[in-house]
Amino acid sequence: MTSSRRRQRKSRKAFLGQFFRWWGRELAALVPPALRPRNRPSPRMLWAGVEAGALVLWRLDGQKRYELGRVNLAAGDTASTKIAFDALRVKTGGKPVGICLPAAQVLRKEVVLPLAAAENLNQVLGFELGRQTPYTVDQAYYDQRVLREDLGSNRLHVLLGITPRTVVDEILAHFKNWGVTPHAVVASDELEGAGDCLNLLPRGLRPKANRSEYRLYAAMAGVTLVLFATLLAIPILKKREVAMELEPVLERARQQADAVNVLKQEQERLLAEYTFPFEHKVAMPSRVALLEEVTRILPDNTWLQQLEIHGMEVSMQGTTSSSAKLIGLFEQSGLLEGASYKSPLVKGRENEERFQLAVESKAIDPVVALAAQQALHENKTPAKAAGKPGKPQDKQP
Repeated sequence: MTSSRRRQRKSRKAFLGQFFRWWGRELAALVPPALRPRNRPSPRMLWAGVEAGALVLWRLDGQKRYELGRVNLAAGDTASTKIAFDALRVKTGGKPVGICLPAAQVLRKEVVLPLAAAENLNQVLGFELGRQTPYTVDQAYYDQRVLREDLGSNRLHVLLGITPRTVVDEILAHFKNWGVTPHAVVASDELEGAGDCLNLLPRGLRPKANRSEYRLYAAMAGVTLVLFATLLAIPILKKREVAMELEPVLERARQQADAVNVLKQEQERLLAEYTFPFEHKVAMPSRVALLEEVTRILPDNTWLQQLEIHGMEVSMQGTTSSSAKLIGLFEQSGLLEGASYKSPLVKGRENEERFQLAVESKAIDPVVALAAQQALHENKTPAKAAGKPGKPQDKQP
């Protein structure tokens, strides 16, 4: 039972995740291309790479590189290389730095996964890394980007980018000695292109996001919510004004309706008082009818010594040779029901048994009783008319 509930929760969670991803894609499609956010590093960033034993620092303007300087990694110790690198950064205003790798050092592959893997995509790709690439999760840095979701086949198409750790760890070691935290590790062809970039730097090594940007986004979201609330409030306020104008009219109509309801209730009360005796009389079978029904039901080998009628209950005492049939005979009656023995049967002489039996008279629907009486009256009226003496007709010759 518990496993089935867990499966149901997982299926609901997967459905909701799939729905919100679809909703996000549909909303993103409405945003103009110029306003859509791209997974690209900031154009203000400086980029570093290793060429011929030297760390090259450069910036990107459009799709062109502009070299800012070099630091010879083999010519000096950590202190001298740090001084040289700091001197280069001072010239550029201390802008953030990223690592740019040659395109040949980054392996990219399209991977097809089940759609449910979107919830923990990074973890799933970590498990799949050894099967999909020549590297294990301990030998490479990787990042991914969702290309598309195929809802028909329930498949997720992902672009996976991988680079060996040895390539990046060399530069990271120098940055660590220099007290520099890189912001990204990207491939050169993606950086110089116009599309999105895969950031191969693990999330744990990336610097924390600037809180001022979050504050700006929060302020923009707050302004958007205020405007949205204003748009919702204006029609509501207008409807409120109309409702206040109609309130006196509704109050008068309500008072008139209350007066009509009072008259209607009084009418129903008087009608109930007037018809109660008649309905009570019609709904209760007459004692003569009950006596006739009991006489008709009892078999010939049954004698009654006592019969009492109290309201709806008919009780009787007597002797019979057919005690096993009495209950069934009364249950077939149209006027009586609920037959039961009030005391155990007592054996008498020969095959006779003494019994005490009680039955309930059935309540008759007043509407049905009135209809039956009206039909009986209509049947009697033509019969009386046919029995009246009339003028004898002349016989035909």
